[in-house]
Amino acid sequence: MPHPANANPAPVSRAGASPFGAVLALTFINSLGTGVVTNGIFFLTASPSYGFSRSRNYALGVVLGITYILGALGAGPALSALRRRFPNLSSRRVLVGLMISMAALCVIPWAAQTANHLGAQWPIWLLVVLYSPLTGVLWPLVESYVSGGKSGPHLRSQMGIWNVVWSGAVVLSYWGMSPLVESHAAATIFGLGGLHLLAIPFILACGKEPAPHIEEHHEPHPPVYTKLLVTFRLLLPMSYVVSSTLGPYLPGAMESLGVPVDWRAFLAAAWLVPRVFTFFTLQRWHGWHGRWSMAVVGGGLLLLGFAVCVVSPVILAGTPAVALLLCGLFMFGTGMATIYMGALYYAMEVGKAEVDAAGMHEALIGFGYTVGPAVGLVVSAAVDYGTLKARTFEPTVLGAVSVMAVGVTAMVLKRIHSHATGTEASAKQ
Repeated sequence: MPHPANANPAPVSRAGASPFGAVLALTFINSLGTGVVTNGIFFLTASPSYGFSRSRNYALGVVLGITYILGALGAGPALSALRRRFPNLSSRRVLVGLMISMAALCVIPWAAQTANHLGAQWPIWLLVVLYSPLTGVLWPLVESYVSGGKSGPHLRSQMGIWNVVWSGAVVLSYWGMSPLVESHAAATIFGLGGLHLLAIPFILACGKEPAPHIEEHHEPHPPVYTKLLVTFRLLLPMSYVVSSTLGPYLPGAMESLGVPVDWRAFLAAAWLVPRVFTFFTLQRWHGWHGRWSMAVVGGGLLLLGFAVCVVSPVILAGTPAVALLLCGLFMFGTGMATIYMGALYYAMEVGKAEVDAAGMHEALIGFGYTVGPAVGLVVSAAVDYGTLKARTFEPTVLGAVSVMAVGVTAMVLKRIHSHATGTEASAKQ
């Protein structure tokens, strides 16, 4: 049950919190850019402009995930080290430096193409290796600005709005990228650099540092929050393992269903739309906090949606198969949003909105981004070396990920059962 302290709807905030509108603006702008590089890069690399093979795309995904983890986990220690060396260095200045650096990196593919390195793949590798860890530093910092100086219902509400904004921006980035994939991949990435620079005025409107965390009424946080944090931290990387596996699967599935090239990235964003609406719902309705049922609903929808997406091209064809695929993506997106919202909220409440707490949250996402492509890379290499037959590639990858996902879900259900049993035992005593 929700903690009695949370029944009070009065906003809880502290003077010194950065203007929320400015934080939302820099979030929206940066989500447009990072949405393309960290989520849509595989559509760009698979285009005729770069022609990445399946194995190279999976290898790129592994590199992206590992460098993201390094950036996320290193965000707090790196800031501490920099401040020892430069005592006047503020988080706001770090954000400005990130924007300039990320904008410069977005020039690499376009500059290589301009220098007649047409079709060269090294610019993409260089971009990902340098850009991905910077995003791992960026988002923990931004999340600390979102949650700093807030707690309880106010934190939930503003975090919900923030989730709607960044997830909506990712949808727009997919839709905007879709018609440019085939012939303008380098130019698409180049345009992102300008977006990062546009974020600088909004960063300057924020405080030098995120506001300190404030505790909720009566006690730091309900005891169940810690247990729920562990549970959602099991589900979070699992959800991104499934997501990073589903992403490379969708283009091939859509090709087999006869979906035109220009529509594939557009339809692949189908799971991103319900994610936005789910974030909005959880922002408006606060009855989910402290409830174990949210973990069950989130994990169940994620697995069911994934299963429907996988079987739809197998059991149906043409328009009915596309319709069933979209239904699966709808369930999948709803489950992803539920898990993400729970993991982030409990991380911020239990972790006191610090950069390290947000960094761990982002590192778990990076872990999921790494494991999914790693499975694909291993199976793809086995196919390339003749260990496995080509037709077994997708069933093997999807089967391996399904086993991992079911295993994690079983662990979560066991935790929930143990909690319920313990509660009942306590009540009898």
